[in-house]
Amino acid sequence: MKRAGPMLVAVIAVLLMPSAASAASAATCSDYSTQAAAQRAADTRDADGDGLYCESLPCPCLKPAGSSGSSSPPATKPKASCVRTSRVLRLRFSATKYKNIKRHTERAIARGWPRVMVLNRPRAGKRRDRLLEGIPTRAGFDRDEYPAAVGRGRSNAKQRGLVRGSNPIGWRADVAYVPSGENRSHGSSLGAKLRRFCNGTRFRFVFTSG
Repeated sequence: MKRAGPMLVAVIAVLLMPSAASAASAATCSDYSTQAAAQRAADTRDADGDGLYCESLPCPCLKPAGSSGSSSPPATKPKASCVRTSRVLRLRFSATKYKNIKRHTERAIARGWPRVMVLNRPRAGKRRDRLLEGIPTRAGFDRDEYPAAVGRGRSNAKQRGLVRGSNPIGWRADVAYVPSGENRSHGSSLGAKLRRFCNGTRFRFVFTSG
């Protein structure tokens, strides 16, 4: 029997090697706290193939290497075909999984913060930074904001939305310490639920059993 030549051996070796795509999908988005961190690592699955990883994670954010412009990723801004609606979206979350978020939401509303938020992606990071400046961090916890940074906007003259805070719109909010894992999971889920809707969309949190 003839022995395989060097070229054939090399081809077989390449076929048996793990693909780059599988090697680059070793991590999950939950391993990272921000989109920028996931983008730098580039080892999660890029579902839509646009070069952006973990688009639902909160900012700071990063675009693929070689792209121009600001560091805000497409995941945090509406696409040209975003959905417009006049109704208030009822975004449903598990009351069990997000019990601390639920508790904070109810407490903030009882203190007078609005039940209905208005989607306002531009400058959300600046609103968050301004609000949390001077509020100390705590190991194992995140500083949860209600209303959410992306929900502190206004839609139009008749639907003023949030009226507390200005420059940028609605930078003020109620803050509570929430376990980091719970807060980041909720933020990721919130981003996914709002992704296809245009700025100015009104929404509220609804917590359900289960």
